[in-house]
Parts: sequence; structure tokens; C-alpha cells
Amino acid sequence: MKKRILTLMLGLTMTVSAMAGCSSSADSTEAAPAEEKAGNTQETAAKENISADKVTADAGGEKASIRVLSAMQIVDEEMMQEFMDANPDITVEFEYVDSGNYSAKFAALASANELPDVFWTQTGYYCDQIKEGLLMDLSDAMASNSYEGDKAWKDTFIPNLLTNFENIALSGCGEMESYDYGVPFTMTTVAVMYDKKIYDDLGLSEPETWDAFMDNCKAVKDAGYTPLTVQSNVCADWIPRLLWDQYCRDEIEVQGLSFADKGMTFEAESVKKGLSQFKEMWDEGYLAENYFTADIDTTAQMFLQGELAQVLIAPDKISYIMDNAPETMELATFALPGAAGLPSRSLGGSSNIFAVSADTKEPEAAVRFLKYLTSRTNFETAETLKYSNSGLEGVDKGEELNQILAGYAKAADGGFCPDVFVPTNASTEISSQFRDDLLPNYLLGDISLEDVCSRLQEMYDSYLEDL
Repeated sequence: MKKRILTLMLGLTMTVSAMAGCSSSADSTEAAPAEEKAGNTQETAAKENISADKVTADAGGEKASIRVLSAMQIVDEEMMQEFMDANPDITVEFEYVDSGNYSAKFAALASANELPDVFWTQTGYYCDQIKEGLLMDLSDAMASNSYEGDKAWKDTFIPNLLTNFENIALSGCGEMESYDYGVPFTMTTVAVMYDKKIYDDLGLSEPETWDAFMDNCKAVKDAGYTPLTVQSNVCADWIPRLLWDQYCRDEIEVQGLSFADKGMTFEAESVKKGLSQFKEMWDEGYLAENYFTADIDTTAQMFLQGELAQVLIAPDKISYIMDNAPETMELATFALPGAAGLPSRSLGGSSNIFAVSADTKEPEAAVRFLKYLTSRTNFETAETLKYSNSGLEGVDKGEELNQILAGYAKAADGGFCPDVFVPTNASTEISSQFRDDLLPNYLLGDISLEDVCSRLQEMYDSYLEDL
């Protein structure tokens, strides 16, 4: 294990967490009779439409034993048991570790060459883990049958999600023969959840254009409601970033201008236009007064109490609202329209990843488990994944949940904003200064638009010098 990956894992903060396991070993329970083992293997192989020799452990048909490490609470022991019940030839040992301890434990396991067979990771670590040879190349597996066996595994994912995922590997690792060293688990998009009763009472419909969205905000405000906020104060930069994706897209993606070589700067008119549009929303009273201070619990309570009509929120944050909404409250979601009339793109993408260790002794069992983890079967039946946006084609969670999640699926239709588009999130320092200092003071009129842009440029120039 190289020093670089240890430094990386210890130095960064993960948003979710869990950790465990080493390379698999044979199960210690007494082996079943040969006829029974063969039957289980053939039955499992037939169900997955794969050959029996690919699911039988090398040691005379014994059970394969794998270890799984997850930093996500929505992956749990019950999910492991469901898999083992359906795949009796595989035993899974599962461990969850909270986010505060995940980085250190992963680094220790990697240093000792004891990584679990299957583990969770994130985009911030993914490319370094590929470079360090920690991840198994899944390209052959991705071309093989899905867990349900009805199509290629790769074809079960929403194409835009895989494009986003492959671009992460391309940007971090450069040209490679394969970009399939992990698979996305859940699709992070942001959409507007709204109270349908408020909309119905005011005669509003889901907006297809930015002007229609702003008109809805005005109608909601005039009726005495708070029109809009984001899920919490730590997401205060979401709206400016979505506006920049509209106003700066031509310069960055068509003209090829770059902040890194200073062909594009924070003083550009398109950057200022995005910030001006954001301030207009504030000045019109369309954003919650506690926009920069409310945590997610406060925002949820405002929404549930009927004070707030719309909230820009990620799917993994809606469970409390869904589970506590009164029976009279009907909820739905829509993708935020593009302010400049361009196809709207979502923040997010494939931030949560599961991968197979390059050193696993049970690659076939590990891959089959990973196929199950990212299958329609799992996302349609696991209670912990009830409100999760799977990133898979054709997941059916029932009429009510399909309606709730429809806005998230539509938000991904146009693709995803690059992580560093207008690079206010190039570093933790720039991100926190922008979100916690510059933005609120700009909206309150304490600093000018020009001051915001010049200070951002100064911080970004300093960041580039330190690279």
C-alpha cells in the first residue's frame, strides 16, 4: 500500500461511512452433501443465466465467503441476509463503520493488504484507488448478464449516470482501456419537492420554463407562503451553481474556456449574471429568510407545517418528510428548469460507488453480490432503499413512490453539472468562504457583486499557485 493513498484517506472527510473486512476465506461451517451443493449452484446459475462453474468455489464446491464494507446506512444486515437467502452458495460477512472512523480504518486495512472483497467508496477517492491498483476491473462483468439475467449489467443503468461516472475516471486517471473499476450505487440528483395542495389551491402547475418557475414563486409568496429554500444551509451554493451551469455553459463547454488557464475568470459577465439572478430571487422574497442558517430538520418542519411550498432537496433526504407528512399532504417533485433556456442539468451524479477489491479470492461471488446490490430486485424490495434514487432503468416502486421520484429521474435526463464548473468548490476553503461569507453578505447588500467576484478570483489564484 503506497503512502499516497494513506495520506488521502486520512486527510479527507467522507460524507457517509462504514468499513471492514479482509479478503475472503472458506466458510467454517460443515459442508453440505455434494448433491445438495451441486443443486444449489445449478439453481443459482440458472436464475442468473450464468454458467455453474462461475458460481462454484474452487475448493470442491464449498461455499464462497466474502466480506462487505459499507459506509452507507441504507446498506444493512437485512440486505445481506436477503442476498444469502437467494444465493445459498455464498456467505456474506458485513460491517458498517460510521463516517468519522471510515477513512482511518480503510487506510489501515489497505496498508495491511486486508481490504474487504466488496467496499464502498466515493468519487474523491476513486481515481487514486484505481491508480494504486486497489480495484478490480469490472469491464467483463459489466458486459455480462445483470442479476435478473434479462440484459447486460451495464445496460441496466441510466446512460447519463454512467457517462458521469466514466467522466470521473477519465478526468482523474486520463485515458485508460477500461473505466469500469466500480459501479454507481444510488443516483444523486436534486429536484424541487413541492406541496401539491398549495399548487392546486393557487391553480399552479409544474413549471417547464424558468419564467414559469419564477411566476409560481411569486404566486406562492403573494399567498403568504415561503416559496423556496434548499434542504439545509450547507447546500446554500446549490442555486448559484445551477445558474452558472446555464449561463457559463457556452464559454466553458463550447468555446473551451477554462478557469485553470484564466481564459475564464470569476469577473466574467456570465458568472456575474448567475449571481445577479440569485440575488433577484432573494430581493423578490422567493427564498426563505433562514436560507443560510436552517439545518435539514428545520427545513423539514417548515415544509411539513405548511409554511414552505417548495424545497430543493436530494432524494436521500426526503425520508423524514415522507414518513411524517400528514395524510392531507400530497407531495411531488419536478426538475428545476434551466434559467437560460438550456436543458437543465442536475448537481450530483454517481458520488457513491461500490467496488471489488483487486485482491479478492472470490471474484465471482463478489461480482454476483455487487450485481445484487445494484439490481432492480434490491431497489424494489429493500426497505432501506425505499426513497433512494437508484440510477437504474425500469425500477418500479409503486405509483405513489414513482410519482415522488419522477422529478429526480427527470433531473438526470439532461445530464449532470461537472463537479468543478465554476470552481467555487475547488477547495474546502473557497467553498466555505463562498457559501458562509460571500453569498450571505452579498445578498444582504453588505458587499458588492464586484467584491464577491474579485475575492473569489483571488482565492482561486492562490489555490492554483499551491497546486
